[in-house]
Amino acid sequence: MPSLKATGMETQLIQRIEAFVRLGTYMQHAMNDPEFLAVAKRAESRNPLFTISNIQRAVRTWGATLRWEAMYSWLEPYLPDWPQEKRCLALVMAGNIPIVGFHDYLCGVLCGYRLQIKLSSKDPLLLPFLHEKLLWLVSGQKIQAEEKEGRMDYPESGCIPPVSFTASTVRGFDAIIATGSGNTFRYFEYYFGRYPHLLRRNRVACALIDGNENRQELAGLADDVLAYFGMGCRNVSKLYIPENYDFAPLLDALEPVSSTLASHAIYKDNYDYHKAVCMVNRQAFLDNGSILLQQSVSLASPMGVIYYETYKDKSEADTILAARQAEIQCVVGRGRIPFGKAQSPGLTDYADGVDILKFLLHL
Repeated sequence: MPSLKATGMETQLIQRIEAFVRLGTYMQHAMNDPEFLAVAKRAESRNPLFTISNIQRAVRTWGATLRWEAMYSWLEPYLPDWPQEKRCLALVMAGNIPIVGFHDYLCGVLCGYRLQIKLSSKDPLLLPFLHEKLLWLVSGQKIQAEEKEGRMDYPESGCIPPVSFTASTVRGFDAIIATGSGNTFRYFEYYFGRYPHLLRRNRVACALIDGNENRQELAGLADDVLAYFGMGCRNVSKLYIPENYDFAPLLDALEPVSSTLASHAIYKDNYDYHKAVCMVNRQAFLDNGSILLQQSVSLASPMGVIYYETYKDKSEADTILAARQAEIQCVVGRGRIPFGKAQSPGLTDYADGVDILKFLLHL
């Protein structure tokens, strides 16, 4: 095990890392726990897009990142600046895919901040359960939250700082990280602009296609597009393709996944609606029977639709992507994020490309 003694924070930090490593092992097998499975089923009943398979994927993906070697390599460059003072950090979380705010939560706990977490109404169950599991792994006993006025307050337990979950407002914090839509971003700026903050709005992922992708790469792209019903900010919603591109292999690669999603009522309704709109408005589109491809300069496509735009050469494509960098979360393609890996972020894949740990350690 690498040494952390030079930091002066070796005991608590090692304990936190070890606690999350144990949580990661649990998360990879969480569906074998009847208690977690019951929570997952409740989450699905509240939000039908949170299918059991999507919850399992999200929890397993994050669980796989919580390995000692990976966490130490991630944290080591920051150790000289590790905070001594425990301040209060507020997190306002999105709810577009399961446990989408886990990385913010992980960073806050590792840094020893007291956390106030405003949960999305779309995802109010999963993270509190995982936090309870973390406390149990640290203390060896079940820690009950004190519930009052819509808040669940978990006390400090060993190396884990106090954490409060709420569906209403956060208050009395020193800094805030808030994630939302383009509309909520304006409110974030108004209410939270006077605090040290990281404020996020909608971003999307894009794919840069050169026309020479093989079947495996196109199958990976299908996952990048359609994982979590395409609702994540790392889901590819816009394709940049060369002129005279042959769409047939791409439509074929998308079909196995899109046809499966078409059995879900919400996805099917969206697909049918946008197809009808295109037909009524006589807009050109491509269709494999379960997903539409439509030419558009817009980046964010609706569920059941992928937008595309053509480019003449690589230089033009690079120029287009650079001009829209502030709207793009990540780019999939050869020499970029590998096909099929968009929804497998690592510990250093910060939302909006802003280093959360650097922000927290230099408040």
